[in-house]
Amino acid sequence: MKGMRSRSRAIILLIMALLLLLPVAVGCGKAAEQEKVSRPGEYRGYSEPLYSSWETTSVYVPMRDGTRIAVDVYRPTGGPEAKVPAVLIMTPYHRASVKEGEVQDLMTNPDSPYRTIVSYGYAIVCADIRGTGASYGTRFGIFSPIEVQDGSDLVDWLASQEWCDGNVGMMGQSYLAIIQFMNASNRNPHLKCIIPRYSALDLYDFVYPGGILDFNFVEVYDAAMKLLNGNRNAPAVGVYPSKPVDEDVDGSMLAEATREHEANTDLVQLANQMTFRDSLADSPWGVPMGYDVASPSGHLEEIEASGVAVYNMGGWLDCYCTDTISFQETLSNRSKTLIGDYDHTQGFDGYAVECVRFFDRYLKGIENGIDEEPPYYIHTTGSGEWRFLEEWPPSGQEVQSWYFDAGGGLEDLKPAAGGTDEYTVDYTTSSGKKTRWLAMTGKPSEYGDRSGEDEKCLTYTSAPLEEDLEVTGHPVLHLHVSSTAADGDFFVYLEDVAEDGYAQYKTEGQLRASLRKLGARPWLPELPYHPCTRADAQPLTPGEKVELTIVLFPLSHVFEKGHRIRISLAGADKDNFRTPELTPAPTWKVYRGGEEASRVELPVVPRG
Repeated sequence: MKGMRSRSRAIILLIMALLLLLPVAVGCGKAAEQEKVSRPGEYRGYSEPLYSSWETTSVYVPMRDGTRIAVDVYRPTGGPEAKVPAVLIMTPYHRASVKEGEVQDLMTNPDSPYRTIVSYGYAIVCADIRGTGASYGTRFGIFSPIEVQDGSDLVDWLASQEWCDGNVGMMGQSYLAIIQFMNASNRNPHLKCIIPRYSALDLYDFVYPGGILDFNFVEVYDAAMKLLNGNRNAPAVGVYPSKPVDEDVDGSMLAEATREHEANTDLVQLANQMTFRDSLADSPWGVPMGYDVASPSGHLEEIEASGVAVYNMGGWLDCYCTDTISFQETLSNRSKTLIGDYDHTQGFDGYAVECVRFFDRYLKGIENGIDEEPPYYIHTTGSGEWRFLEEWPPSGQEVQSWYFDAGGGLEDLKPAAGGTDEYTVDYTTSSGKKTRWLAMTGKPSEYGDRSGEDEKCLTYTSAPLEEDLEVTGHPVLHLHVSSTAADGDFFVYLEDVAEDGYAQYKTEGQLRASLRKLGARPWLPELPYHPCTRADAQPLTPGEKVELTIVLFPLSHVFEKGHRIRISLAGADKDNFRTPELTPAPTWKVYRGGEEASRVELPVVPRG
């Protein structure tokens, strides 16, 4: 009995203790419920992932001209019965494929960001652009007026679906990003917001950066598109046939659509015709097709008038990073920008979270504060830090001039005495085979030690830095030079040289000398700008000195104390650009010091 009484007393004490703790636990639960966090990569307390699964349907949607577009709809299930917003993706790269009998779609990867977005109560909708995948139709070039018009038709179709609440957003990367800006120019009232990741502003600056053909990308891309548009089975290069829509049980509709793709434009031929920014190509619509028609740059007024909210994401190693900043600075739309240490194949770890934060605010009206954050959120290499910026260029930025000096030196004071250095172009020079340029085809960039390659270039290197130096912004090279040839391509690399001599690539710029003429940049920020029109082409006079102004891609990087800054000049980048080889190879004379001193302007931001 004594043992039973002891056990009873222990049980009573335990119950009393639990009762005493209950208010604390309830209070903690309420505190947890009330805790709200909304910042880059972290989000809770404003909405919850209430849906445990999704259902997929695949249908044809007719456009206004009757062309049928293949669309996959992923609707959230396993949660509240309610109408939901739709998030549209338009792709030329197959909305879904069939690999060895198995469907590969947006949800195949367990870590897919689309799974996360659907779980928060959004329908993801992916469409094959006309002339691609399982869609019918023919493509003339890229981002044609009819393709852009299809975007508005798809938005209207989505808004009319019984499961949709009438609000539509868009997301996607690269081509899938550019088409978002183009679709915004339709000013469809149902399209409320877009999240483009790695979008071009003006396609000329990518196809012909500095007036030089990015041939490797163009050729690789065209070959890949021919395989995709033909719905070929090419496992060696990761290409598989598109998934038919649900009603196409025997694949006959897919085969019929694929036959229409045979008339698609050859992109290599098109690029070779469009050598200047004002080049035009004939089109089926009776109106010549130019870069302004096929680029967001030609539709900025319409994009602004749309009122669409924009969350633009970019990377310092992406070929569109200048454009990422230009969108933010030029458009008056409600917008924000994230830039990390990424090339075209990489991205922010919290991408799915950022999409939910942005869609919650602009598709569901949840006031989670994302619109009150500073417009820029950037990563700085060298220090590894992320930070918000209120403006671009950053507050306190000071442009420092670093001058070429005798013996390959780079000095922050202009040398009083003038001089020259001669360099004969070496056509074997290269920035590598794993570059920002080839990352555009899906191959991650990997820049190794450039010290060996620098031996084939003309270099100017600073003394070891006495303190850390942060460079955040757009470096600009002013090169005073003459050449023995009537034209030539000039490539400039900015490198961080460690104490052991390892030369790390940081950024680059390039220019064809005959297109050196400067003009007013149509977009912000204000930077030196080469119109690169046919009328601007002006050959060099052999032996005559000219100034070449080359804007490098922006960066945010800390050069550490003890490291050195290097400028490396080359006359070719054989693995990425098409430079005509002359015999004999041209010899440059670079002028330094004195009145016309070659220099690089570095945008320096105070540390601390």
